[in-house]
Amino acid sequence: MITSDWPAQFKRSVLKYLNSSFAISFFALCMAAVGCGIHLNGPPAGAFLGRAGVYDYSPSAIQVGTLQQFWWCGQGQNPNKPSQTSDTIQYASFDVSTHIMTGPYTVLGETPGSWDSVFTCNPKVIQGVFNNPLGDGQIYSYAMYYVGYGGVANSIGVAFSSDGIHWKKYSQPIISATTKTNYGVGQPAIYNSDHKAGIWMFYEDSNAPPLNQHVEAISTDGLHFTVVGKLTTNGLPPEASWGDMAYDSSTGYWYAVFNGPMRSAEFGQLGVTLYRIRSASLLTGTTYWQQLKTFDTNLSGNELTFLAGLLRDQYGNVNVGPYPAIQIFPSISNPPPIWNTSPAEVTNSAAPQYWDIGKVEWFPDSPLMALNRFANKMVHEVTTGWVDPNGGFTMDSTLAHLYEAPQQGANLAFYGCKDGSTDYFVSTDSECEGKHILGTDGYGYSQPVEGLTLVALYSCYTGHDHFVSQDPKCEGMGTSNLLGYAVP
Repeated sequence: MITSDWPAQFKRSVLKYLNSSFAISFFALCMAAVGCGIHLNGPPAGAFLGRAGVYDYSPSAIQVGTLQQFWWCGQGQNPNKPSQTSDTIQYASFDVSTHIMTGPYTVLGETPGSWDSVFTCNPKVIQGVFNNPLGDGQIYSYAMYYVGYGGVANSIGVAFSSDGIHWKKYSQPIISATTKTNYGVGQPAIYNSDHKAGIWMFYEDSNAPPLNQHVEAISTDGLHFTVVGKLTTNGLPPEASWGDMAYDSSTGYWYAVFNGPMRSAEFGQLGVTLYRIRSASLLTGTTYWQQLKTFDTNLSGNELTFLAGLLRDQYGNVNVGPYPAIQIFPSISNPPPIWNTSPAEVTNSAAPQYWDIGKVEWFPDSPLMALNRFANKMVHEVTTGWVDPNGGFTMDSTLAHLYEAPQQGANLAFYGCKDGSTDYFVSTDSECEGKHILGTDGYGYSQPVEGLTLVALYSCYTGHDHFVSQDPKCEGMGTSNLLGYAVP
């Protein structure tokens, strides 16, 4: 489960958690009671996929007809070595017409004594026609590319299946790490170019600086890959890691979900951002990655949102399900902390045992988000996103509208922030002035623009509480400073 952009101390903490008495005793109880194979009561409240008390994250999602299939990295007992509790690959399916979910089941684990003996994680599944890849004379219709770790560095391996549930591994990694000190390679994203075995793989390479380079490699048999080149970083934050990438066969865009920054003392990122780029520019950078929308704590309330999977058809296209909306399955910490949770408790809510998988969508024709002001009997909260439904908040007004991504000259980011347990405020400082970062409210303007009707927004402070107002005198309730301008 170790990801490429986790600091070393966090990696050690996760390994300590996996070997803790809590994790081991939980699984002993679970296996004795129900076998951990089927979550009889469904996922925890607030999640689309998951199991109570253990981590579930980094999903792969395919839809064919009305059936969605999911594979993800989840804490469990290794079926090949029952004494080992660590990463396993979990599987579930969901019928969008009947709303019937099956699973989760453990479908893959580590191979003792092999290159992936410590972790198997970050699966990406594709369908095709794979002719005798294991030398057993069989033709397989599914391939799972996954990250394996045996104690040195991560490599990428593959397993094959005829039903997506019963898998057989290829014995060696197909993309190997060339380092013994760095993360290695991982986070594969897969596309089937000919609906047979013409696999295009895009993966992260952290063997040498800069970290998280994204590489394209192609294969004609699903096993042997040739590197084509490195993906452009034009338009991306430095050293951005990702969760998935998929192709839009109608428009010629590649879509990818990149991870945002990490908070101190937490195991995952605070959000993911959806980008797209023209296919012709993927390697050349002739045009840039276009930012589309950020899904983060500010939007959902979940302390962590990271390593998201895109809903794809069986060959890796996004032209399925709710398309042209893009459906995304992010890893999340769940449930969201209540509105007045202390900073220490907020951090605890992001611990691995609270990781589940959520579901969000991006709609291409809805670029504006309402910036709403709420209040309860103690404080204000101004946001384009989540407000604790049990916090006693009522909406005062809609102050303005912000763009969900930079566009139309609106390049000034407004951030949702929190000071202590209850003081919510909006800032244009990406570090939230040293306070707790909730995420991005949206984008506006730093100054008036000729020909555009805009409203000025002021940050106001009463002495114990912040709010936002269109009034530079803060409606007589405090002092102000200008934040920027937004669409009415």
